[in-house]
Amino acid sequence: MTDPAPRQAAEIAEPWLRAAAAAAVLATFWADTRTPNGIAVPVLYVVPVLLFIWAGRFWEPFVVAVTATVLTAAGLYLSPAGGSLEIAQINRPIEALIVWVTAALVGYYRWSHARWMTQMRQERAEREASLARLEELRFALDQAAIVAATDHRGIITYANDKFCEISKYSREELLGQTHRIVNSGLHTKEFFQDLWRTISQGAVWRGEIRNRAKDGTLYWVDTTIVPFLDDRGRPRLYLAIRSDITQRKLAQAQLAAQAALTQLGQLATVVAHEVRNPLAGLRASLEVLGSRLAPEQKEREVIRAMIERIDVLNTKVGDILRFARPATPALRPIDISPIVADAVASARASAGADCPEIRSTVEPLTVLADLEMLQASLLNLLLNACQSGGQIVEVIASAAGDGCRISVLDRGSGIPDEHVERVFDAFYTTKKTGTGLGLPIVRRLIALQQGTIALRSRPGGGTIAEVMLPLARPIAAAGSVSRGAADDRRH
Repeated sequence: MTDPAPRQAAEIAEPWLRAAAAAAVLATFWADTRTPNGIAVPVLYVVPVLLFIWAGRFWEPFVVAVTATVLTAAGLYLSPAGGSLEIAQINRPIEALIVWVTAALVGYYRWSHARWMTQMRQERAEREASLARLEELRFALDQAAIVAATDHRGIITYANDKFCEISKYSREELLGQTHRIVNSGLHTKEFFQDLWRTISQGAVWRGEIRNRAKDGTLYWVDTTIVPFLDDRGRPRLYLAIRSDITQRKLAQAQLAAQAALTQLGQLATVVAHEVRNPLAGLRASLEVLGSRLAPEQKEREVIRAMIERIDVLNTKVGDILRFARPATPALRPIDISPIVADAVASARASAGADCPEIRSTVEPLTVLADLEMLQASLLNLLLNACQSGGQIVEVIASAAGDGCRISVLDRGSGIPDEHVERVFDAFYTTKKTGTGLGLPIVRRLIALQQGTIALRSRPGGGTIAEVMLPLARPIAAAGSVSRGAADDRRH
């Protein structure tokens, strides 16, 4: 790209250049008419011609040459006597030829320079137009895609605004890092080995990847990684173009869950009829048999153990039914304070002597929820926290925008990263005696109340279970109604 400053300076200098050339022509002619013939004064006409090397049009040196030729001929007759006319008649044509050759060279240079300048201006205009189009394409791409570039080692060298937006990292935090900074831990080592094997061989890789943002949220991206090769055919740059497919993945998961729930609902109907009813009859028969035995007979302990096993089995059947066919929620304004107090009291009673200290901090808020569903959900979360092995469990209820955030915090063993996303899957459990339905039931009950639940690791150890429920409006009026409703439901 040429700098316009020299060209502008040359345009400013051109009038002065022409004036200097004219002065040089007049000075040479004046010296020629004051010098006897035979002295090579006319050759000085090359000086004004050479001045046009610096600026001017390509034809201007020829104007000087024509003028110099005329003045050289005139000087032959105007020079003072005493010189050699014969020598002058030989030298002056040679001197004029020298001027013309010089004019031709300078004119050709000026013509070549003008053409080169025109070509450079055209190329500069084309480059600027290309850069403008590339900037438009980059802008359009940035609006629609998540773009990142890495070097051959996988170090991030470029990250666009959408990458920063979805990852919650600043550009300064991303540059110089590898994509491990957003690794969610879902994909196996073999998955990434196959990815690198593909792109390191110069082939394009396409696939779906789940990443983790800075704040811990997970997102899915449909990814295309294009390698750029050097002269030796080795990748020098990788350009990753991604699109956010998180909502599509969530929709697919919901459809799959809905299909599974439909099948589970059909199974639950069979279980309720074919298993639960016989269990009730079997339990009643055992109670009758036990009542007929003398207190000192050992068979009473066997019967009692059988009844306990039946009760455990019946509880598990009840969990399946509650998960597969929950009741329709009766949403109404409910004061959160007594609900939390009831859940804390129930957790202490259920945990017994092994119950850790439970602390509650509750703001006077009114939520739109189903009383029984909310009580059951909070009790389940509190029991999980009490069983985690920590010494203190905290319950915090506070306003969060238009909703109420209820957090249950413990200092127990926590949930490993590989289990965080699966604890809400039905029948998945890390406990030896669990059914894997506790947290799935909680999530379903909370969802039926138009709320959300999330688990995450607690800094310093432990787990945070966070429930978000919509607030009822107005709070003051709703509070009085909800307390009355809660009292009615408890009685």
